[in-house]
Order: sequence, then structure tokens, then C-alpha cells
Amino acid sequence: MNYLVTLIFLFIFSGCKSSEIKDAIDVAQGFDRSAIDRRYLGINAFINDTRFGSADEQFDEIKTNLRLQKVRVLIAWNSAVQNSPNSEPFWGFYDSILRAVPDEIEVLLIITGLPDWMKDSTNWIDNNPRLTFIEKWVRPVLHRYGNNRRVTAIQVWNEPNMLSETDNNTLAVATDPESYVELLALAKNAIDEISPRILLVSGATTALNQNFPSSLDYNKAMRDYGATSLVDIWGVHIYGRQKERFLRKGGVIDFINGLRKPVWVTESGAQGINEQLKYGEEVWPFLRQRMPSIERIYIYQFTDTNPPSSTYGLRNLDPVLGLSDLYIKLRDGE
Repeated sequence: MNYLVTLIFLFIFSGCKSSEIKDAIDVAQGFDRSAIDRRYLGINAFINDTRFGSADEQFDEIKTNLRLQKVRVLIAWNSAVQNSPNSEPFWGFYDSILRAVPDEIEVLLIITGLPDWMKDSTNWIDNNPRLTFIEKWVRPVLHRYGNNRRVTAIQVWNEPNMLSETDNNTLAVATDPESYVELLALAKNAIDEISPRILLVSGATTALNQNFPSSLDYNKAMRDYGATSLVDIWGVHIYGRQKERFLRKGGVIDFINGLRKPVWVTESGAQGINEQLKYGEEVWPFLRQRMPSIERIYIYQFTDTNPPSSTYGLRNLDPVLGLSDLYIKLRDGE
């Protein structure tokens, strides 16, 4: 309480506006805790480890136990899927996943990744790695799954600004948001030609409230280069707390509310089996209250092989501590 009184005192005597004083108090008080509304929740479900059950069993668990109806499914382009520029993609793994999706579940496909041969620029179409990604992978994915009625949206690329991800360097998007917007434009053209009903979601950068302000600045540059005119949904990732970065002038809230676009948080969550519920009940209601354009939040993630203390998964492989507190709440709650 002494800290809060001191903070208010400092803001009053520094000539701050009442709205700034309110935000400062809000930061000092932390997050309120509220019930989670599962209607806006989805989940990242990559279904790539049979130790958690078959694809049918995992999707049934999401539908029946967690009662969630939105999933984000990874469609990764890699050397196992297409081992040379002129070979046909192997669709077996992804076919089996999408066949297993129940009728009641809606799918967002995250399309990302590069096979090893993409590191060789002689394999690029018109000397453009982004065009090659669209022509060699996004278009085939749309032809394969664009008429699947469970698939309603695609998200093109993942965290394009992550410097440590070598694929971002190959596509030349890591430090160049204009090139990423070019990728979006090429994806939109492909969707319009092949499957116009599919929604286009922008690739989410690293968390808006972390790596601050670089992640937010990358998003602002995407906007300024015209991304809002290309996408149906703006995708973001949110991890951690950093409440002041949401509230400050020109911060995350001002940016999101200024987009005037529907927003999907395609990854959000906390590490630790006993930390996930608190995070969801504190951070997610705050996001929805302060940024009404946020229509969905996709939990990261359904399964994870890391130990209980560091897992993001609602399920892990520990024989005793295999379910997180958030899993239990979603399973047992109303």
C-alpha cells in the first residue's frame, strides 16, 4: 500500500493527467482475477506425439474434456515433407490429422517452415524465397485443404521477427517487415484464386508485451506497409505479464485498438502446471476487457514433453503431475 500511495503522489505532483494516474494505479495493483469464458478460447494442438494418444483420441479429448471448439494446427514445410524442389509433398501425416478433426471443431492452419533445400537460392522462383514459399507450399496446402469445411482460416508464417530463427533470415523477413507484408500479399492472392472463403490471419510476431518495444514496432511497421488491407484477422502472441507495456501511451492497447481489425491471440500461456490457471484468469480477461477486438485466445499448448515445472502443455508425460491446473479447471468447470 505504501508503494501505491507513493506512486500516486509522484504522478500527481509531476503534472500527469488523470488517465495516466489511473493507469499507474492499475499497474501497481496488478491484475484482477476473473473466470475464464471458454467460448473465446482455442488451443494449439499439433498432434505430433502418439504418447498422448492417437489423433482421434487427442481431438476427442479437446472436444469432450476441455470442451473447446477451436484448434490451431501446424502445417510445417520441411525436408521430411518435401525433400527436393521437384518432388511431390508427402501429405500423409497432415491428412491423418485433418481427417481426425471432429465436425464440431474449427481449424486454423499455421503454415510455416522451410525445407533444407530452400537455403540454396538457386532453388528459388524468380530469385524470391517468399514467392517460392507461396508457390511451393501455401498454394499446394490451399489446393489440398482449402475445401475442408473444418478449415476456416490460415495463418501465414510464425514469429517472422525472431532473429534466432534461421528460416526468417532465409525469407529475409527477420528485420524487414515490408518483406513480410509482401509475403502476406502473395498469400492473399493465392487465397483469392483458390479458396476465397478462407480467412487470412497475419503471422504473429514474438509477444507484443515482451522484447519491448521491438516486437510492437515490427507490428506497427507491418500496419504502415499496408498489412491491415490484406488480412481478415490480425494475429498476435502474448506471453508474460508486463502490464505497464499494455497501458502506456502508444503501447499494446493503443496499437491493438487502433487497428480496427478483429484480433486473434494465436499463442498465449504460462509455464508450470500450477501457473496456467492463474495466468488465464488474470491476463486473458484483462486483454478482452481492454481490447474488445480480441475475438479469440489460443492456449499454448495442448501437449508438451517438458517436465511439469517448465511445461506450457495442459498435458505432459509425468505419471503423477500430468495435468495442469488449467486443464482440470476446463474439464471440471461449467
